[in-house]
Amino acid sequence: MSLVRKLKPDRNITGALVPLSMLPIFGLTSLIFGIPIGLLTLAVMVALIGLFYLYVFIRTWNVFLLVLSADCAFFVFMLVIASGKLKDTEGNFMANPFDSTEFALAYFTGLVFFGFVIIFLTLTRRLKWRGREIFELAAEPVEETGNGYTSRPRPVGKVDYSPQQIRAYTHFCSSHMIALPYSTAKNITLVLIRNSEEFERLLGLSGDYRDATWVNFDVDGEVSVHIAQKDYLDYRQPLAFDQLCTSLGQVFIDFFDLYDKGEGVRVIDRLDDLKISVLS
Repeated sequence: MSLVRKLKPDRNITGALVPLSMLPIFGLTSLIFGIPIGLLTLAVMVALIGLFYLYVFIRTWNVFLLVLSADCAFFVFMLVIASGKLKDTEGNFMANPFDSTEFALAYFTGLVFFGFVIIFLTLTRRLKWRGREIFELAAEPVEETGNGYTSRPRPVGKVDYSPQQIRAYTHFCSSHMIALPYSTAKNITLVLIRNSEEFERLLGLSGDYRDATWVNFDVDGEVSVHIAQKDYLDYRQPLAFDQLCTSLGQVFIDFFDLYDKGEGVRVIDRLDDLKISVLS
């Protein structure tokens, strides 16, 4: 699919800053308290990342996220073992954990295995939040520009579905990381998340989800849309706001129709065809 990008280039580096921030903490802790304590500190940080992805799995039921949690669990175990092998109580001797054949074999085997699997899942977009693709699809048919932004939700249409159908569709959207669902007795709200935004959103650091960009399905089949101002300003041009809202709602309505007909794979194909970077 040939598509003129209407979003500004992605310059969000939050996703990279989180793991990179571990390095100076590890270095500083090792310098002050010694390498064994530094390794244990690094193990704690990796464990927290693993718990975070386990929580994301529980929220989305994307089974591929369990690979990230398993990877973190493996390296936490190896870091704890390595810290125990470093002997420096008198300042006279420090053993190298890689002198142990068993440790070196386990470490490098795990590194190769998890490295291969995670690279494969990344390149095939199994671990990617699809918010950026959704924003591009919503903007594709909008040619007019204007200054009509409003923070009020916009009704965009009506769909005929049963509670079971909309719940199944919601599970489909969350398990493929198309959107993050929030459910109440009367509504199911699908919140768009772009890569590197998941930490803030899932940890509750970016405010109430109602202030984000979302598409809402209520019990009567009414579909409404809210676009956050920061997301609207991320387009290169001030697109006609009403048209953009209608188009965003229609994207999710079209996805529902495809999923309901048993053609959910076409939804994923449509997103993949945009060829947006796996890191965006």
